Amino acid sequence: MKVIGISGSPTKDSNTDTLVKAILEATEAQTEFFKLSSIKVGPCIACMKCVQTNECIINDDFKWLSKKVMEADAIVVGSSTFYGAASAFTKAFIERLYSKRHIKLLTAGKFAATVAVGVAAEKMVGEWLGNALRAGGMEIVGSMTAKGTPCCFVCGPGETCAFTVWNAYSKELTGMDLGVEEAYKEYLELLPDNKPYAHGSAKFLKSYRSVKDEPEVMAEAERIGRLIKERIKNKSKTAGDSECKC
Repeated sequence: MKVIGISGSPTKDSNTDTLVKAILEATEAQTEFFKLSSIKVGPCIACMKCVQTNECIINDDFKWLSKKVMEADAIVVGSSTFYGAASAFTKAFIERLYSKRHIKLLTAGKFAATVAVGVAAEKMVGEWLGNALRAGGMEIVGSMTAKGTPCCFVCGPGETCAFTVWNAYSKELTGMDLGVEEAYKEYLELLPDNKPYAHGSAKFLKSYRSVKDEPEVMAEAERIGRLIKERIKNKSKTAGDSECKC
């Protein structure tokens, strides 16, 4: 039983990394973790040279990573969110999996789980990830989201910048309440003179949000890991029963 985890977050020891690793650990399987920002997996160039062979011709780390995917019973894919979308690292990896779809759908029958961590768009990114993996014939065993640390907390001028993520996602600009202020009320206080995209005024109450401090989030990761373990074992048992010639 082998499960691999892939994180598309470029942040060192990120919340995305933590949750992907927690899911892996809970499977109690042979596992490997790969951080896409630490290797080189470029985007698909739409050359279509993979159609007949199901092998991408681009000479980068996807060559060996795709072999890891094919050897695995299940994969866990996690992404941080940027501009309401998956990270570029995650997107490139998903694009390159297209090489396994032609004619044979080589990833069909594998189990998968998704993790999306962000400020406001994590649900949308999680749904996109799930749909992309389903297109490869994989069964989504679990999907989870979590809130992360906004880059504006650690960049330096976050308390006085008018163009922070909470201002970008504010009701004044979007016309919608995306719940950012409520989600970060223990971490951030917006002062009365804060005006999105005009004048930044905030006070940081905490500078980092860690999923390790949120037991319900970690429990969900562990639950998904156990589900993966159960699904792989059940599949193996069913396969064994079908081969019985008693």
